[in-house]
Amino acid sequence: MTGGLTYDSGALIAAERNQHRIWAIHIKALVRGVTPVVPAGVLAEVYRSGSQVNLARLLKACAVEPLDADKARRAGALLGLCSISPGAVDASVAEGALRRGETVVTGNAEHIRALADGAGRKLAVIPI
Repeated sequence: MTGGLTYDSGALIAAERNQHRIWAIHIKALVRGVTPVVPAGVLAEVYRSGSQVNLARLLKACAVEPLDADKARRAGALLGLCSISPGAVDASVAEGALRRGETVVTGNAEHIRALADGAGRKLAVIPI
């Protein structure tokens, strides 16, 4: 695992479902002093209401990264280089993790790897 973590939608869904694996990863990161990053689009994909108690608990210790015009352009450029069509939110996950040099905790490692590969880069992933 690299220094930081980026969570995709699969990680947030796993947390809401109270799956042990995501909580073990999350706690280990926090103990190491790492603040996981959640791209704003990921939050939009997963958030439904304030009654998502486990999701709220996870997010308390995360940084939600806004999607501004520059980040959106870089994510779009990754989509243009990718051999598959993973979607804009996955592209924003990959863009941020590449920029920060972070590991992605993901429910869809194939999409994240394909986005990085299209740019000629590698991303470490932790499948959920």
